[in-house]
Amino acid sequence: MIQPVQSKLLAVIGHPVAHSLSPLMMNAVFTSLNVPAVYVALDVDDLEKDLQTLAAVGFHGLSVTIPHKEAALGLVSEVDETASAIGAVNTLRLGDGGWQGRNTDWIGAVEALKCGAPLHSRKALVIGAGGAARAVVYGLKREGALVTVTNRTRERGEALAESFGCDFVLMETLSEPLDQTGYEIVVQCTSVGLEGREPILPVSDSLLRPGMVVMDIVYRPAWTPLLHRAAQKGCRVVKGHEMLLHQGIAQLEWWLEQSLPRAEGVQIMRNALEKALSNEAGH
Repeated sequence: MIQPVQSKLLAVIGHPVAHSLSPLMMNAVFTSLNVPAVYVALDVDDLEKDLQTLAAVGFHGLSVTIPHKEAALGLVSEVDETASAIGAVNTLRLGDGGWQGRNTDWIGAVEALKCGAPLHSRKALVIGAGGAARAVVYGLKREGALVTVTNRTRERGEALAESFGCDFVLMETLSEPLDQTGYEIVVQCTSVGLEGREPILPVSDSLLRPGMVVMDIVYRPAWTPLLHRAAQKGCRVVKGHEMLLHQGIAQLEWWLEQSLPRAEGVQIMRNALEKALSNEAGH
């Protein structure tokens, strides 16, 4: 059997996955902090079979991205309460009994959104009803935020809201006067605004007001149409790569079973991501 002996093998798996910036930020940390590990991107289209292959080759940890987060939950030998509650895993670690699963997306969302202020009792609107939205809702609820879910289709949106005891509103109703909503935080969790897609806003800009915190989990481009408009209207903008790097730190600490110098690690990852995104924007 082939086994890695000098470095831990780590990867992000998805389909497609060539666009991922996770290898760039992870390897930047490994190089700067002298961590004996290497991280690559792997396109995986047969999750169950490919997980067996990756275990046999000796991969120690995996980041799981679209479209495998929910399916991976059913393929792990052990999962924590958080991932079970969210209904998806984004992190796998190989243990004696097989792949173990966790979800760090909610940690990434919470850390990115705090912006130096507590989330408790703040009114938050989460746009979307997929796996990422579930993680964001879980994290906000855990911090004591007052969460409302909105989605274009009622069935999926209501199901998510019911799962976590949240309110639900149809997206088409969000053009109502601001004083009827009063949201202080808005988190965009759909693929709207993703690079290569039509540059449209996921919701009416009448929802946005000065001082509101607006985060888009899309990180390519760094400035999505929603973030552009939010900045113009005086909102506090949180870019998607902030969630990416904070969830990545949590992944690393679980894989390596040790705490990293968090402030230093976050800055290394942020610098790597911002440099890459800045270079893309300049082309």
